[in-house]
This record gives sequence, structure tokens and C-alpha cells, in this order.
Amino acid sequence: MNQNTRVAIYGLGNMGYPLAERIGRHFATQVFDLDAAQRQRAQDSFGATAITEPEDVSATQTVVLCLPSPAVSLSVLAQIAPRLPRGAVVVETSTVNPEHIHAQHKLLAPYGVDLIDASIMAGVGQMVAGTASLALGGSPEAIARVQPVLDAIASRQIWFGALGAGAAAKVINNAVAHAVMIVVAEAGAMATAAGVQCDKLIALLSDAQMGLHRPLTYRYAERIVNGDYAGGMPLDAARKDSVLALQLAQTLGVPLFAIQGSHSVYDMAAAAGYGREDYAAVAKLWADWGCPTVPAA
Repeated sequence: MNQNTRVAIYGLGNMGYPLAERIGRHFATQVFDLDAAQRQRAQDSFGATAITEPEDVSATQTVVLCLPSPAVSLSVLAQIAPRLPRGAVVVETSTVNPEHIHAQHKLLAPYGVDLIDASIMAGVGQMVAGTASLALGGSPEAIARVQPVLDAIASRQIWFGALGAGAAAKVINNAVAHAVMIVVAEAGAMATAAGVQCDKLIALLSDAQMGLHRPLTYRYAERIVNGDYAGGMPLDAARKDSVLALQLAQTLGVPLFAIQGSHSVYDMAAAAGYGREDYAAVAKLWADWGCPTVPAA
């Protein structure tokens, strides 16, 4: 254990506790949580020292946040920022938006304290098992200063860019997962009503050439990124297939929400004149609305 480096961890909840435990295997730790039992657990398990007042972190160079809301993170930082030493780095692992990261940076900057976002891309089980990933945002220099702490949390780390980019990547990833969850639930209901076996449906959708994968790995990664909409499956044909899916659901008496909503986008893209282009051309609508899906070349 590196006794020369102290790491303060705020938040010992479902994710915060295993995160603190991983850090505690390599560094002397200070911990804070409103739950006294969790603080005691950390003391008994990996020798953590409980934080009782903001002055306790006056010599601590690394602070890790794993808290339930952006407001709680900002409140904690408002209390400890004036006490932290200049050159300290705060590592925000909580799920927040870039605007919250920027608000934290604005609060910390006058005290000479740096901030990085290190959003956790995993569930609790993965954190415990050591297979979690971190989505990083912030200056490479600040990240380098806390690299050993980041390595203690997770060996797999992806730097997404400037401050807030890691937080954005986490929120976007979660948004996709949650939206896909609704699509999968709708697909499962349709399949069950149509007599399709669940294991066969799972095998079909899990195939790398099928519905869950190809929109990302081919149509976004190759067509949208490169602006290549020539040839391929026409948007009009994809819209026709979408109509068939809506008709099937209506026949089966299965309510649709996400799939119904996505059909409206195909209607708009067809009305915009993209019907003969590859159906990845739906992405052109966002550019038309001033929100391109990839940066300009």
C-alpha cells in the first residue's frame, strides 16, 4: 500500500463502497458517508479513516466523488474546496452531465484545484470483480497526476476529450441502453404474441449481422461517419418494413412506444426527400435541424 498518498472518497453507497475498497487496497484512504455504519465498515475492512470535518482533507491531494446527485457533489465541493491544497485533483465518478462538471470546475478553479470526470461504465458487480471501465474527460496533465488512483479503480480507461466529455459519454451510453431496453421489451412482447420462441429471438438479435448491432457497427460507423448514403437498403424500404412492424403489433394487440416513435422519423426523412438513399440517411435530419450526428470534415 502507498502510505505516502492519501485519497479521500466521498460516498460509500452501492457503487461507492466497492470503489473505495479497490482504492483502499493501494492507498491510505479517508472516507465520508452519511451512513455511520458504512464509514465503520470501511474502517474495519480496509483501514480507512473517517472524515469528520472539511479540515480533515487539508493535506489530501486526491478526492474521489461517488455521490447520488449533481447537487450533492457540488455541495460537498463547496465545503471542502477552500481546505484542499493547491494542486489537488478531484475525480468525479458520479453520473452527472457536462454542465455539472463545468459548474464544479468553476467552483474549484479559484482554489487551484483541478477536476477530471471519470464516469464508471459498469454495474456494481463489475466494480467488485475489477472489470469496470472509466470514461475520462479533462486535461491529460491532471489525469496523469491521479493515474495510479484511476488504475486502482479500473484497468480499462477511455479518454473522450475535454472536461465533461467522459460524463457525456456515460450519459449517452446509458440513454442508448435504456432506449434499447424499451425496444427489446416491445420486440419480446411481439415475438411472444406471434409464437416466436424467446431463445430464438435472443439468438437472432444477438447475431453481429442483425438488428441490434448493424445500425451502430455498419450504418453509423461507416455510412453516417463517412457521409456515404449511396446504394444500400433504401430508406423507403426500411420505412415499408417499419409499417409492417406496426401492422403486426396492431394485429397482435401489442402496444408500441419506441418502435412507433422511430417510425415517425422515417416518415419525416421520406418527406425530406431521402427515400432512395440508404436508410442511414435518417441521420441527415439532425444535420437539417442544426445538430449533425458527426463533426464536419
